[in-house]
Amino acid sequence: MAAPTPGAPQLSPDDLMRLPAPPPGQPFDNLSFIGSKWVSAWAIRTSEGIILIDTMDNDNEAEHIVAAGMRKLGLDPADIKIILVTHGHGDHYGGVGFFKRIASPKVLMSDADWTMMETKLEFDRPDWGRPPRREISVTDGQQITLGDTTVDVLLTPGHTKGTISLLFTVRQNGQDHRTMLWGGTAFNFGQQPDRIQRLQAYLDSTSRAQDIARQQQVDVFISNHNVFDEAVQKLEKMSSAARNPFVIGTEATVRALTVMNECAQATMAAWTS
Repeated sequence: MAAPTPGAPQLSPDDLMRLPAPPPGQPFDNLSFIGSKWVSAWAIRTSEGIILIDTMDNDNEAEHIVAAGMRKLGLDPADIKIILVTHGHGDHYGGVGFFKRIASPKVLMSDADWTMMETKLEFDRPDWGRPPRREISVTDGQQITLGDTTVDVLLTPGHTKGTISLLFTVRQNGQDHRTMLWGGTAFNFGQQPDRIQRLQAYLDSTSRAQDIARQQQVDVFISNHNVFDEAVQKLEKMSSAARNPFVIGTEATVRALTVMNECAQATMAAWTS
C-alpha cells in the first residue's frame, strides 16, 4: 500500500505503538478521535449514547487512551451502547473486554470475522487482548441505529474476509458531511493460500466503494490507522486551518479509493506474474 506522504520515513507498528499517544480530538460535533499514532478508535455521539468504532490493542490502551481520552472530551465511556469492530485483528478488538466491564455495549462484527476469531486467528500478538465472545453479526447494507444516528454497514472483504467499512453523517457548524470509514487497508494476507481471491475481493470492494462515495457524496474519508488517513496531523491543523482538513470533498474521496484500487491491481500483477 502506498504511503500517504511520499518520502516520509516508514515506522513499524511497534515503533508507532511506543510513541506517546496524541491528544484526543473532535473533528466534528458528533465524532471524536481517540487513539495512538498506530491505531485509532472513533466515538460517535448520539442522542441515546455512544457508538464506539474499534477499541485499540488491549485493555490497558482501552482504559488509558480510549476511555481517558473520551473523558477529556466530555464523553462518558459508560455511555457506550454499541461497539462496531471493523475486522478481526487484535489491534481493533483487543480492548473490548475493558468496555464490557465498565458498560454494557453490544459488540457487532461481520459473521466471517467472528468465525475467524473463533477458529484460527490470522494474526496474534502477546500484547493484543483476547478475542471477545461472539455477539451480533452484521451484514452488508445493514443499518445500525442508535438514537438520532444511523450507521450503514458496507462489507469490504480483502484485508480480512469479513472487513466492514462504515458510512454515517457527521455535523459541524450546522452542516452535514457524509463520512466513510474504511475498515481495513493493508495487503497483509500475502502468505494466505487464498491471497488471490482476497486481493480480488479488495479490488471489487474499492471499486464498489467508489460508486457509493459518488452516489452518497461522501466528503470525509477516514481510517482506523493514522498512517492511512493522517487523522493526528489533521487534528493538529484544525485550530489554524481556514476549513476543516477532514472535509476533503467527494472527488478526493473517490481519488483515494482509486489509488487503493490501483495499488491492489499492481499487487495482483506482481502476485500472478
